Amino acid sequence: MPVFPKRFMAASALCLAVLLAGLIVPGSACAIEQARTRFLTSTEPVDPNWVAERAVGQNAGDRAIRAIYSEGNVVAQAISKALAGRGQNELPIWAARGVCVDLTDKDLSEILAEFPTLRSETLDQTAEPISSSLPVVSSLPRLESTAPNSWNLAMSGSTALLQERQLTGKNVLVGVVGPDLPVNHPCLRGRVVSAKFFGDPHQRGGTLEDLMLLHPLGVLAGFLPGKFQGVATQVSISLATVSKGKVKPKELMAAIQWVIGPFSEMKPTALLICVDFSVPAPGAMREVLRSCRTAGILPILPAGNVPSRITGIAALPEVLTVGGLDQWKVRAGFSGIGPSVVDGIPVMKPDLSEPGVSIYGPSSDGAYRFGSGTLQAAAHFAGIWAQVRQARPEDDIQVILDAMATTTLDLGAFGPDCETGIGLVNPFSAIYTIENPPPPPPAAPLAGRPTESK
Repeated sequence: MPVFPKRFMAASALCLAVLLAGLIVPGSACAIEQARTRFLTSTEPVDPNWVAERAVGQNAGDRAIRAIYSEGNVVAQAISKALAGRGQNELPIWAARGVCVDLTDKDLSEILAEFPTLRSETLDQTAEPISSSLPVVSSLPRLESTAPNSWNLAMSGSTALLQERQLTGKNVLVGVVGPDLPVNHPCLRGRVVSAKFFGDPHQRGGTLEDLMLLHPLGVLAGFLPGKFQGVATQVSISLATVSKGKVKPKELMAAIQWVIGPFSEMKPTALLICVDFSVPAPGAMREVLRSCRTAGILPILPAGNVPSRITGIAALPEVLTVGGLDQWKVRAGFSGIGPSVVDGIPVMKPDLSEPGVSIYGPSSDGAYRFGSGTLQAAAHFAGIWAQVRQARPEDDIQVILDAMATTTLDLGAFGPDCETGIGLVNPFSAIYTIENPPPPPPAAPLAGRPTESK
């Protein structure tokens, strides 16, 4: 019988004990390499003529998203063939031209060596639901009379749009991505027209803080005569929910992709995202949101309830980031401030501010409550955007944002700043500016043209 050194036998016994316990020590001689989620995309271009042919039959509003879908789907299918079964849990993300797949470092190295035009990003980040930073002000009983004074609707400009232009968000769709929590409240009846869950089915449901989803949905679209009124009372909602705890980037990207997909009769005009990262967002996430903007869908994010910073998706220049105000138009103490930093470049954030302190909205017991947070502020702007889109459905995103920027109420320091952005928008004046543009300046004479003598 061979004799082994005692030190070798002790090390072998330790490895065996670790394996039997189901534990793997990273970097040890007995470690088993674990697969990690990667996002693979390609640097090879897709024939633009082929993409144009796929999109040419669509109307102007759907042409961009159809082109993105066609191009991204071709790239994703090509990468899937290159993987040849070497990955796990493969998920095409056409909105970012790639595939999410679980690969070990060894498998990834072999694939990149064989296909040098592929590039990889490791997705180790996780997002979480955006919750309120303040305790509940009060929980109110069911009302038998009219709702309390809705100062927030007047301050945001929603009341003026309703009274002067009868704008309610009718025939407008807003996409919402949030945690998988109950939203069955009387004031939201009929507002959610489509819904789908993305993530681990074992993490479905729950009774977490209703300020994470139910309350902002009520602020956005809730209505019950004599009891409650939100911003856009007739808007439709396409709701994609994700795991109620830690959210994997691939689940979040898949949820956003479903919301913007060119498969429904009505395309969303905005995307309200109720989850975010506490670290810089993955590059693939930025690509997905860039696709939203290209397709005419405005991503809307809260500035976050950490007053010292703005990070995650909210930091990206592709999204519109909303800070919170109190009823005196002063920045809420919990509202995140910028500048954010993306790829080493400072970005002015937030973009603007809306009411976010002591906002009246639905609660999980079927009644109503006051709640605070930048998610409530973002829900206000999503509703305002739906009202404006009802009046101006064909305008480019930037046309509307420019009109808002020129008619905004400046707050805080003079001009745009990193506490309140451009300030509080005046949507009624923005619509008027679009409909009644100022006359162009007189044209200067061309060089060399003689002037007429009197």
